[in-house]
Amino acid sequence: MIADGEHPIRKVAVAFDPACSTQALLESAMELAISLGAELEALLVDDPDIARLSQLPFGRIFELHSGRSLLLDRSTVQTRRAGPTALVRAALRRTAARHRVMYSVRELPGLALIDAALKSNAELLVIAGFHGKFGGGRSLDRDAVQIAVESRGSVLLVSHLPVETHRILVVADDSPLAARADAIARRIAQHNRLGEAALAGRLNPDGLDIDTIVGRIASLAPTLVVTGISDAAIVAALHEQLERNPVSVLTVR
Repeated sequence: MIADGEHPIRKVAVAFDPACSTQALLESAMELAISLGAELEALLVDDPDIARLSQLPFGRIFELHSGRSLLLDRSTVQTRRAGPTALVRAALRRTAARHRVMYSVRELPGLALIDAALKSNAELLVIAGFHGKFGGGRSLDRDAVQIAVESRGSVLLVSHLPVETHRILVVADDSPLAARADAIARRIAQHNRLGEAALAGRLNPDGLDIDTIVGRIASLAPTLVVTGISDAAIVAALHEQLERNPVSVLTVR
């Protein structure tokens, strides 16, 4: 067990647009908060592309069931956001009561994901690393990657939902971050029904090029990678390379 003095995370924040994101992201963040014994903060933001489109005179939204075309303005966005926001609040109340987890909700309309990330004092931020908007295919969210690389706090960049924790790999160097990454990985593993068996191994990236690191990660087939790496360039390169081999990455700071 982790001693109280070593507890690495006291608040987990999850940032997402309730009108666009899946409920599974919220549930994964709640599960992570439960496993870490932390409070959960939900940051409800606007999708920046939708927000920008709503400010243009020609933005339209098409209803699949009725086939109607509606003007996509600020009022329409707010109306369509109201229902999902109410569902998020209700889901949080139910889950928090069941698991006795403290939680809070902050609505941050008009703020993009990068701006919203600066509004929380949580030690760990959970965000989706991909998006699929306007009928397009799934693609890497560059803003999310930028947050994961540049944030002062720890960030879980979610690649697949729900977040699976049955194979946790620690990628850590010899810096002080390594002990913190190990502690977080152990705490998550202890909450898993597999216990310590959920830890798939540990990889020290020192002296290895990024392709070798990514190859070794892929060979171990983890569902979650916890990194404790002091070199920001390696962290950035790791996120870029893992676009080819998607896996959720928790970057510890």
